[in-house]
Amino acid sequence: MKINNRKDYLLLLLYSEGQTKQKNEPISGRTRLTKMLFLFKQELLGKFRKGDETKIPFYEFFPWNFGPFSSQVYEDLKFFHLRGFIEETQDDETETSAESAAEWGYATELEDGSDSNFTEYVEQRFSLTNKGCRFAEDLFSELTPTQKNILRGFKSKLSSIPLRALLQYVYSEYPEQTENSIIKEKILGG
Repeated sequence: MKINNRKDYLLLLLYSEGQTKQKNEPISGRTRLTKMLFLFKQELLGKFRKGDETKIPFYEFFPWNFGPFSSQVYEDLKFFHLRGFIEETQDDETETSAESAAEWGYATELEDGSDSNFTEYVEQRFSLTNKGCRFAEDLFSELTPTQKNILRGFKSKLSSIPLRALLQYVYSEYPEQTENSIIKEKILGG
């Protein structure tokens, strides 16, 4: 089974080991997951695809109020959740950031077309269900050792750092993606 669409990258990222060295280590928060996919595209996708001439489309990002954003990530999370591939559990260990809550509110607004305000946002942890693991395991087994190492190292590093540090890195390295940010000064410290 070969990677044949952007959704496969999402499944592979969730399936890969992270800091705990356990497959299917959860990733906390939509904002973190979105920024991880953005950084994967910017910094590792070329290395990951090396030697593969088929250029499967990846997530498209645009500068938004909280840095690079892709509604496609939210759409795919919902797609897989409804099909029983991804589970979302409440993350009681991670403090919800204002960035995460606002980004979630914006994506919800895009989905239903409403301008409703939400009263509470709870950070979610994303992991694969047994069904999702079986599918992703087949994809993962077709990767080269180099591709597996790229995923492991990437997930281990970025799923363990504080969200604020991740945002600071994105904001400092990709300023063109922060041109519309309403929190730029807060993230960059001044």
